[in-house]
Amino acid sequence: MAEVLAAKRAVVFARELSFFEVLIKGDCLRIVQALQASNRCYTLYGHIIDETKRLACLLRRCHFQHVKRDGNRLAHDLARRAALAADTDVWVEDLPSDLDVVFQSDVT
Repeated sequence: MAEVLAAKRAVVFARELSFFEVLIKGDCLRIVQALQASNRCYTLYGHIIDETKRLACLLRRCHFQHVKRDGNRLAHDLARRAALAADTDVWVEDLPSDLDVVFQSDVT
């Protein structure tokens, strides 16, 4: 359930920042496949999938892509940090210094 809520929040966040073309990556294959599917989702979380797809259609281009967890290490570490934090932190230009090493290893 957390993965589908994160995908929905990513779409909402993209709209809030006026991003019109986005690629949202996730490591839960089942969720990504449901978001990519053209038909309705009839799972327990299907209403969130359907709402996320509706919101994604409001963007010029929104793609959902599956990546293995080890291929998305920075996002995984950021999500872990967000789950432990009481406040919402947004980094637009600079990452926290302790995650810069993870970012550099993802880039290379």
